[in-house]
Order: sequence, then C-alpha cells, then structure tokens
Amino acid sequence: MSQKKNNFYQKYFSELALSLARINKFITKENPSVGCVVTDFNNNILSSGVTSKNGRPHAENNALIKLNKKITKKIFVTLEPCNHYGKTPPCTKKIVNFNVKQLHCNQIDKNPAVNGSGLKFLKENKIKIKESNINKNFYSNYNYSVKNKLPYVTAKLAITKNFSTVVSGKKYFTNSKSLKFAHLLRYMNDSILIGQKTLLKDYPKLNCRIEGLSQHSPKIFFINRNLNFNKKHLLLYPRSTVVFHSSKDSKKISKYKKYFFLEKIEDNTGNFSPEEILKRIYKHKCRRLLIEGGSETVNIFAKNKYVNKFFFIQSEHNSKTKDPQTVNMVRSLCGNNFNRYNVKINLNNNKLFKI
Repeated sequence: MSQKKNNFYQKYFSELALSLARINKFITKENPSVGCVVTDFNNNILSSGVTSKNGRPHAENNALIKLNKKITKKIFVTLEPCNHYGKTPPCTKKIVNFNVKQLHCNQIDKNPAVNGSGLKFLKENKIKIKESNINKNFYSNYNYSVKNKLPYVTAKLAITKNFSTVVSGKKYFTNSKSLKFAHLLRYMNDSILIGQKTLLKDYPKLNCRIEGLSQHSPKIFFINRNLNFNKKHLLLYPRSTVVFHSSKDSKKISKYKKYFFLEKIEDNTGNFSPEEILKRIYKHKCRRLLIEGGSETVNIFAKNKYVNKFFFIQSEHNSKTKDPQTVNMVRSLCGNNFNRYNVKINLNNNKLFKI
C-alpha cells in the first residue's frame, strides 16, 4: 500500500477516534473522554470504543474487549493510554495482551500519573508508536486542570445594556435562548458555584433543565460564610451540596450539617482565598467549574486570574441601578471597547460575549 494511502487512513481513523471522544466529552467525571478505533493491518475497522459515562471503563477496554486476542491489530486513540492502577487496571496491559502491534496516539496525557509512561511501556513491549496531529486543543481544559490541580473555570454573568446585574422587579431579564444557553453551560461543567447573595436572593435550582440532560446536572458548591439559610433552601438542594463557611456558631453547624456537606475554611482576613476554594473543589473530583453569580463572587476569581473563560450575556434592558463593580470588571477584562475585544453571538435580542 502506498504511503499516501496509509496517511489517508491514519488521518481518517484518528479523526474518527476524536469524533467518538466528543460523544461523552462532558459526562466522564474527572476522567477525560477518549475515543478509540481498532483496525487490522488491511485498514478494516474491527471495533471502536469511547470512555464510558462516569469515566469507567476506559475507551481502550471498551474497544478491545469485543475482539479475538489472536488477531494482529492497530489502535488509534485520542489520548495516551493510562499505565497505572487506579479504580481499573492499566489500559497499556490490555493493549499488550490483545496483540496490538501499532498505536497511533494524538496526545500525551499530562496527568502526572501518566505523562509519557504509557507510551514508554508500550515501546518496551515492541509496539510501534505513531503520532497523530488532530485537534491538539481538544484536551486543553483537562490539561490545565491536571497540571494545576485546579478546576478549569468558566464564569457566566447576565448583564443589562448599561452593565448592571440587577433590574428592579425582575428575576430574569434575559430571554429564553439565553436561559437555555445557561443550562447548556451547566451540562458542560461538572460543578457550579454561587455566592451567598445570589443564594439568598434568587433561590436558583442550579440544575440542568434541558430535556435528556438533567441527569448530568453539576455538583453544587456555595460560599456562605455565616451559614445563612432559610427553610426553602433546605428543601431545594441535594444533601451532596458543599457549603464553604467560616462560622463558629456550633448550633448552626449542628443544624445545617444534616442538610449539606459543610467545609469550614479558617479565615482571619475577612475574605476566602479563591485558590483555596478551587483546590477544595478539585479534591471533590471536579475538573470543570461554572461560576454563575453574582458579580461579587465572579469578580473575586476574575481579579485573581482564576477565570479561564468568561461569558457575558447582555440583554436589551437598561437598569436604573448602577453597578460600578461590574463595569470595572468588564473594563479590566477587555478594555473600554467591549464590542471590539470579544466574540459576539446574537441570541435574538440578547448578545453573548465570550472572553
């Protein structure tokens, strides 16, 4: 077979593996979604697999387990196979045991537990390694998270035409398309964080209410320094909700630990460290965090450079309430010319700005 034809098949199978990885991209918990295609040496597809929901079993296992071990195989994967014992055995041993003689890998896994060791093990077992070059940005969020041991942070803020986050007498001042986009963000992130003011004022449910995706709602985190709740809050959120607080009120702690998972942060400065909060969220095995409000909470993380991606949803309404904090935050992120420095998408009469 000619080299040109071989190159065509290599690219085709690598792109197919990436398409498979996209299927479960946001529902594999702390594990990355990986795509895997298995072929013979005549370029016939034998099997395929993708990382299972909740992250296990891995894609390589799902693809190889269907096949006869005696057949000589090539395998195309979007990410380096794991080489360590975690909750599952290493995929590298499965690959060796299933008579794979050639592996095409799109990217090294930046997880310190892997980081090249998987490919090294396979080379030592006489498996030929070839590099693919298909969409190297696919795992950029995952790479950031495992490298820094912090979740990748997306912030979303709804603002008025004159940059306020409040319209008197209205809970929602954006339109239905903007609300659906907000729910899509909840699906795309495995965790969500709000501050005390948003909690007490809005009673947000914080779940994904897109049909078919509700089971993939994010894990909920609150910043609620003094443990201020009312009865409605106790019925609205699941027991798994994590509350970061610094209260010394033993009665409140005793009462609310029956309803939420309380995490005390010792603090003498009057402000929680955003890095400390993110580290704790990471320990809960959350890798993609959505900060949904309000402007004060978002600004704490934005000014300390912990927001990786920012979405402003701007409505057609003006507000009589001035919000200098939000105006200053917008200016610090993109300068005075808001329209020039952002990707803009129209959502009917609302505008979506991505920073």
